[in-house]
Amino acid sequence: MIALWWIKRDFRLDDNSALGAALTQCAFVIPVYFLEPRVYRAYDASAFHLHAQLCALVELQHNLRLRGAELLVIHQDLPEGLEWLRKQFAFTHIFSHEETGADITFQRDKKVASWCIESNVIWRELPQSSVVRRLSSRDKRQHFIAQRLLESQPLAAPSHIPQPDMQHFSPHFYIPLLSQLAPDLIDSQVQWSSVQQVNERRAQRALDSFLHERGLGYRGGISSPNKAFFYGSRFSPHIAWGTVSLRRIFSRLQQRLHELEEQLEITPDDQLLQRWQKSLESFSSRLFWRDHFVQRLESASQMEFRALNPAYDSINYTDDKSRLQAWVNGATGFPLIDACMRCLQATGFLNFRMRAMLVNFACFGLHIHWRDLQYPLAKLFVDYEPGIHFSQVQMQAAIVGINSLRVYNPLKQLMDQDPECQFVYRWVPELRRFSARQIALHTDMPLPGYTPAVVNSEHNVRQMKAEIAAIRASEGGREQSRLVLEKHGSRLRNKKSKRIAHKSVTEASAQYTLFTDEHE
Repeated sequence: MIALWWIKRDFRLDDNSALGAALTQCAFVIPVYFLEPRVYRAYDASAFHLHAQLCALVELQHNLRLRGAELLVIHQDLPEGLEWLRKQFAFTHIFSHEETGADITFQRDKKVASWCIESNVIWRELPQSSVVRRLSSRDKRQHFIAQRLLESQPLAAPSHIPQPDMQHFSPHFYIPLLSQLAPDLIDSQVQWSSVQQVNERRAQRALDSFLHERGLGYRGGISSPNKAFFYGSRFSPHIAWGTVSLRRIFSRLQQRLHELEEQLEITPDDQLLQRWQKSLESFSSRLFWRDHFVQRLESASQMEFRALNPAYDSINYTDDKSRLQAWVNGATGFPLIDACMRCLQATGFLNFRMRAMLVNFACFGLHIHWRDLQYPLAKLFVDYEPGIHFSQVQMQAAIVGINSLRVYNPLKQLMDQDPECQFVYRWVPELRRFSARQIALHTDMPLPGYTPAVVNSEHNVRQMKAEIAAIRASEGGREQSRLVLEKHGSRLRNKKSKRIAHKSVTEASAQYTLFTDEHE
């Protein structure tokens, strides 16, 4: 039997359950990646995403050739591409991972499922996280977290991948450059030398450097847009595109925590070891939250288009598209907001606190509808993960109804996280001739040459807070929030984050912190 390993968001050989199942159940395996124009030119896609995929493919192709296999790269939409390939190889099985994507890939997958039934092809989807298909109750997730992430060992990369004769398909071994494939998608503002490279080798390198070097400053270092480039884990693009598995990260993380635990038994007063332990435990507790948010999209695919909590559908947002354009272009007249948007446009990266502030300010300060901003923002994230993205947009817009109402003040964030304006000076060069104090006072003393504030944000914030407060206080709002909490809320209530390594999932689950801050 011949199987296709349909590569989606799992560009790796290490700990790949879909590839492992294909090798176990079929005599020959053909790795194939479909460059789908409908997907890479979709409303939520960008050159950042395509660049990450192509970089990951190059590395994957190299690793496959070391194991005697070739990678097919088919430039065609699905299921048409599968139909064409079926005429070349009489494959009987398709193996892939379970993807929780945006609506465009969800609809694509439903078409593929129908094609498989009509073509008598068996399609098996394997989980690569603790996100559960057709989950009947959130209470059952603990079992899957334990089984998939904590209590099972990562799979080693295969040493050999048997294939049928592939000589006649050499044109499909070619991986195009981004400039060849979609030159019109490339934005001149992107600083490609500053864009994080995404492939399996770099994922392992990032994991090593974080666990033994950069992770020391994780706790207390990831709120700053200046420090987060180094002290943040920088795993998010690798997790999003599947160049490393969550199970591999948890395995290495628990191993490192165990090493620190043993060292602290010998020297319990060593402050450096204590700092390492606290930072890695902080990262570990936050890492568990990733699947919590992806599960929301898996269980409620409509949240891409509608509020998870329907009580908030009545909020009044502006129809002024010029505000959205100013926000996207980093020309709002609010220095830290503009710096963050320009940083994203150039690098595709921004730390969580600043991302949350951008969304929060857009909805509260500018009255931009959360639906209007989610796709432009998705295009700017190298680590775009639909489940995280759609969940966080609604959460930071304060329309979920089960979290504390939080409003970010861009001026306060500037003074707290970039008091010397290093970040602002880097990304908003027209402000370099002004002192940090002058920039902090820009609302009272306009800065010549810099865009004036496009709105009175304080007035807008008061208005939006009052509207949301009224919904929260209403009987209908309370009832809808209760239903959202029942279906999508965390079952974890402890406020303190304690140690989770080497514990059962029940013990570990009780120690997560509520999601109120950084998650990277």
